[in-house]
Parts: sequence; structure tokens; C-alpha cells
Amino acid sequence: MTTGGPPAVPATTGVVTTVRAAGAYDVVTLTVPDAGTWAAARPGQLVVVPVDPTRGSVLPEVHWLAGVHADPVHGTSLELVLDAGRDTAPGEAIRLLGPLGRGFSPPSTPVPVVLVGHEAGALPLRWLVTMVRQRGCTAHVVLSAADPERHLDLVHLRRHARAVVLALPEDLPAALERVLDAPDVDAAVVYAAAPVPVLREVAGRALARGLPVRAAALDLDGPGPVCGTGLCGGCDLEVPDAAGTRVLRPCLEGPVVPGELLVEEARR
Repeated sequence: MTTGGPPAVPATTGVVTTVRAAGAYDVVTLTVPDAGTWAAARPGQLVVVPVDPTRGSVLPEVHWLAGVHADPVHGTSLELVLDAGRDTAPGEAIRLLGPLGRGFSPPSTPVPVVLVGHEAGALPLRWLVTMVRQRGCTAHVVLSAADPERHLDLVHLRRHARAVVLALPEDLPAALERVLDAPDVDAAVVYAAAPVPVLREVAGRALARGLPVRAAALDLDGPGPVCGTGLCGGCDLEVPDAAGTRVLRPCLEGPVVPGELLVEEARR
């Protein structure tokens, strides 16, 4: 079992500059003072908002990092996508610990890619789609949601992807297969960000077609608590290894992991 304390990442304070409504979410931009800490950040990494005892918090907030922008004139800013019910306001100071974890690595050469996500779990793909486009890749996005309001920032995704396919959760596997089998897609790699049961389904179908899969295997909206620093054990997954199985702690060893680790058949 993976053990260890919180990663040695410095805390910083970001100041909210803009809040933009996006369905059930707010896209929040914050300015941060330390550009060096954030320069190498990637989609799939985490930001932890430490406990504030004065507000009665028991566990920290854990969020996907939604983007980092460095400007020599205006400084460094980062984006978070927060639940609209949080009532985040411009001028609010938020203490942040991050970036944490291992993120997605975009392809080194231009290739077609497929991005698959579910509701707020798809957040890392919002940033990743801009990165793969900058690398010259064509991107097809497949998203599922039980409620249209839970689809995340579709205008942004459609601006950067060649196509965005929307599906109900139960229809996602079939929608993904149609995209993967389409001759005009010819995908070279699949990136996925969703609850683990969805990731298992996505990985199984992509791997069966010989495609590599990289998956953000941390469910921030799951039923259990998630601390983001490896202390609570709420994200533990049992995965195959040479000795049979072992416990993977995505917040420390991921969140982005090879899809092979998530395929049920690989555990038998």
C-alpha cells in the first residue's frame, strides 16, 4: 500500500479576478504571485484549498486545475471550475496548495486524439483540448451527463475540437465506439477523465482496439471524502501487478495513470 505524507508543495494565495457562469459551474480566474511554481503545471493536476477551521470545514476542497496563463505584463493566473453554489466572488482571496499530482502528457507529434469525460469529471479535458490543438493534433470529444446543465463549458470545447459528441451516461459506451470506429477519426490515443466505473468502460473499449489510454483516475465528486494529499485513503484503487494486485493511490501516483490499470479483465 502506498504511504506517505502530503507532498512538499508550497502554498500560495490567489485572488479572484473574474467569475464566469458556465451552466451549473463558475469558471474562476485567480492571479497568483509565484509564476515558477505553476509554469510546468499540466491538465490532470490538482489544487487543494486547505481547511479553514473558522468556517467549520473538516476536509479541504480539492479541485482540478483548469488552466494556467503566464503574461509578462499582467502576471500569472490560473483557472478553477467551481460549483456555482459556492458563490465565489471577485476580490476573494483563496489559499491554494498545488499543483499536485501527475497530469496528462500531450502527444509529442501531431496525431488524432479522442477525449472522453463525464460531467465535472471531464474538467481536465477542457485544458487538455487546447494543448493538443497547439501541438497540431485533431481532437474528438465525447461527453456524457445526466443533465445538460452538467456539461462543462461546451463553447470552449467546440472552439478547439473538431467534433463534440454528447450522450447520456448509459449511451456513452456506444457513442465512444462509434467515434473510435469512424474512419475519419483514426485515433492514436484516448484521454479520459471521469468516475472510475466510467474509466474502466472507456479503457476496455479503447484497449480492445489497440489504442493507448491515459485516464485521470480520481473521482472528486464520488461518494467518499478525498483529501488530494494521500492522507485519507478515499481514492484507493486495487490494480493488477506482478504479485497479483496492489493498492494505487491516484492522488499520489496519478491522478493520470495508464488505462491498463483500470481494466477489470486485467485483474483476473
